[in-house]
Amino acid sequence: MRDLRRARGARNDLPPVLYVTLGSADATRDFFAEFDPDAGAVADPEKVLFSAFGLERGSVGQLLSPSVLAAGLRALVHGNLPGIPSGDVRQLSGEFLVRGDTVRGDTVRGDTITWAYRAADASDHPELDDVARAAAESERARPT
Repeated sequence: MRDLRRARGARNDLPPVLYVTLGSADATRDFFAEFDPDAGAVADPEKVLFSAFGLERGSVGQLLSPSVLAAGLRALVHGNLPGIPSGDVRQLSGEFLVRGDTVRGDTVRGDTITWAYRAADASDHPELDDVARAAAESERARPT
């Protein structure tokens, strides 16, 4: 998340981000107030959105494989310390581009997922260039 926050400040080709967390509303608000006050975030401790987007729970191999452990070590070397887990620690992540321009409070309005990336394991995230490219393609395909 730290890398994405830095990239948002340095690049203008990334789409707006809305984080969905497994923590409570209070924990989510407190975390983002300290970590990234400009980010939008929604608490989803019941995993309604995670389920709706087809995100799965990871197996032991998807959570503790050599590649996941290596990614964790790289994160530590770069100063990204792990926090105290909250919610379902087996929940895998995903990144989605949703067509729609309305984000108000806790409501996101968009009816079309134009790009999806579902993590293969706990360390899996898309390359930011791929996200930017998908966002540009989605914008070009937007009906006028």
